[in-house]
Amino acid sequence: MGDHAAPDETPAQKKERAGQLRTCATRARRIAGALGPYLDKTVGQATASPPIWTGPYATATTQTLTARQRSLGTMARDLLADVARWEAEAGRLEDEAVKGAAKQRAGGS
Repeated sequence: MGDHAAPDETPAQKKERAGQLRTCATRARRIAGALGPYLDKTVGQATASPPIWTGPYATATTQTLTARQRSLGTMARDLLADVARWEAEAGRLEDEAVKGAAKQRAGGS
């Protein structure tokens, strides 16, 4: 992640930014949880044996649904990877905020 903080960012600002990252991470985790399995039931029905529908349109549509299911799964996993990075950055910011506040109390600059 690196240090993305402005040099004059206060401990309170870092703590606030960490809170915002955690809020975004919570929302993203919830979205990923719904996104990943979104088409599972539909694809399961479309690929059931015996098939509930047949023919060229059914085959093409089932292939499209299966591809979209995989794509949604990939998006959900990628979003969860972002969540992990956001939470790590939030932790880093919180640590910096604690150290910065202690330094301020000690009279450091």
